[in-house]
Amino acid sequence: MNNSFLFFFTFILFSLNSYSQDTILVSPFITIDGEKIFTSNIPQLDIIEFIDNAERRRFYKLKRRVLKVYPYALQTKFKVDSLNFALDSIGKKRKKRKHIRSVTKIIKKQYSTALKNLSMKEGRILIKLIYRETGISTYRLLREYRGWWSATMWQTFAKMYDHDLKSTFDPVNVREDMFIDKILDQAKKEGMFTNL
Repeated sequence: MNNSFLFFFTFILFSLNSYSQDTILVSPFITIDGEKIFTSNIPQLDIIEFIDNAERRRFYKLKRRVLKVYPYALQTKFKVDSLNFALDSIGKKRKKRKHIRSVTKIIKKQYSTALKNLSMKEGRILIKLIYRETGISTYRLLREYRGWWSATMWQTFAKMYDHDLKSTFDPVNVREDMFIDKILDQAKKEGMFTNL
C-alpha cells in the first residue's frame, strides 16, 4: 500500500510539473456586477459590401494603384509643409520666388522619372490623394507656388486626358473615394507607411 501511494504521489507531481508553464499569463479583465469579463485588443475589421464581382475586381485594382501612389501624396504633404515653413522665414517676394524655383528643380530631378511612369488612372488617384493629405487641390497648389499661367496650362493638359486638377476627395458621397479611404485605413492598421 505504501509503494502504491508513493507511485501515485510521484505520478501526480510529475503530471503537475509537466503541465506547468514558466510564465504566468494574466489576461486583462473588467468587473461588471460582480462578473469578471476578459478583455482583449482586437483590431477593428471593416467589412466592405461589393455590388457585384466586377466591383470587387475594380476594388483590388484600385488597392494596388492607391498603395503605389500614396507615398507620393505623403511626400507632397511633407514638401508643402516644409516649403511653407521656409517661406514664412523669408521676407521678400523675390527671395520667396527664388526659393520656390530652387525647390521645384530639386523636386523635378527627384520625382520626374517616377511620376512619368504612372498610368493615367494612377495619376488621377494621386490628384485625389494629394487633396486628401493637404486639403488643397493640385490646381491650387500649382497656382500658389508656380503661378496662374502654369496652373492653367497643366489644368488644360489634364482636361485633354479627362482629368481635373481641381478634383477633391469626398469619401462620404463618392464610392471610389470611400474605397480609397478604407484601403488607406487598413494599410495603416497593418503598419504600412509608418516609415514615411
